[in-house]
Amino acid sequence: MARTLFHRPTTVLAALLVLAAVAVGCHPLGGRRPLSIRQSLAPAEDPLAVPPGAVLCCGPGAEDGMRPQRNVLALSSGGLYGAYSSGFLSGWSRSGTRPEFDTVTGVSVGSLVAPYAFLGAEYDGVAMALYTGVRAEDVFRIRAWVTIPFKDAVASSAPLKKLIESQVTPGMLRDVAEEHRKGRRLYVATTNLTTRRLVVWDMGYIAGLPGGAALFRDVLLASCAVPGMFPPVPFCVPGPDGQPVTELHTDGGVTSQLFVPTNVFRAAAAAGGGKAVVPGATGNLYAVVAGKLYADGAPVRQRVLPILGATTESVMYAGCRSELGNLHGQAVLAGMRFHLTALRQDHDVDAETLISIDQGEMQKLYREGERDGLAGPAWQFAPPDLCNPPPVRVAQYPKLR
Repeated sequence: MARTLFHRPTTVLAALLVLAAVAVGCHPLGGRRPLSIRQSLAPAEDPLAVPPGAVLCCGPGAEDGMRPQRNVLALSSGGLYGAYSSGFLSGWSRSGTRPEFDTVTGVSVGSLVAPYAFLGAEYDGVAMALYTGVRAEDVFRIRAWVTIPFKDAVASSAPLKKLIESQVTPGMLRDVAEEHRKGRRLYVATTNLTTRRLVVWDMGYIAGLPGGAALFRDVLLASCAVPGMFPPVPFCVPGPDGQPVTELHTDGGVTSQLFVPTNVFRAAAAAGGGKAVVPGATGNLYAVVAGKLYADGAPVRQRVLPILGATTESVMYAGCRSELGNLHGQAVLAGMRFHLTALRQDHDVDAETLISIDQGEMQKLYREGERDGLAGPAWQFAPPDLCNPPPVRVAQYPKLR
């Protein structure tokens, strides 16, 4: 059943967008499990601490003791292309040039890779086992077709929730909290469907809270909750009048496919004395994109769903390149050197087997990332829109029947 559902990725993507729009319009807020631990967090008082329009959920004085930002890693969204990011980090470790990161950020699948990247090379093997051994049944369970129009998603995310619980162990939480106390930071982003804005979570602070394990895991689940495919995750928070209000959070990639809180750049600039300096004088920003920078060309049937799917794919890739341009500009202003890597454009990916979570395809992506990491890596030092776009392969445009 799952392979049938994902047989036509473009059609399915468009269909999920329609389902997501319906869900936003008529989904009730009642009957959700409250998470009172969320009340320990509060939006940052400094509006410049996060990307414009975003909210940073942190504890009191969360930025106190934040150490100088010499090396920052941003991991993008990208679905099962996260196998590439995981392989890249492993190869980079084996090259002997991977630094310890002062800050790591992750969105969507990048949020699952981020804790391993934050804790260092000793977790590379755990990440490899996860990204080369996961199966479709480990991630989702398709609901009965007759019930889907009345549900909040096509599939249940219960298997993914169970998988996250098995990975986020008490030992991992202790390690993350300990590194947070040293001044390092781990951030994960979700999208608040109520406000339609990005929410950035301070995961190191959460890991150190009494009972913070449940919130830590739910934030990761929410960051991966693809709208229409997986149900949003509810969080019970105090409203303006002090009464509890339920927020629904979903995939952070909806509002930002990768991010770095502005306060990270400010900390780097402050370490350099706040003066204009050459790139790299204050530190390095590393952006790892889970996938390609440009969508592969393909024929489009003149029908509503294929056209919507191709349009949405174009918007998503353009949005990622725009975010990279923004991060490059902020890095330059902070005196940091910008580094970018992504899956090479001519890498052949079987979209149908990838979307159905084919282990063979994921292992290929992992090995491709590992090779790129071992290569040094071969960084791109400018955002895609400042470089020449790769040529479109004519062979990808067969004659439509």
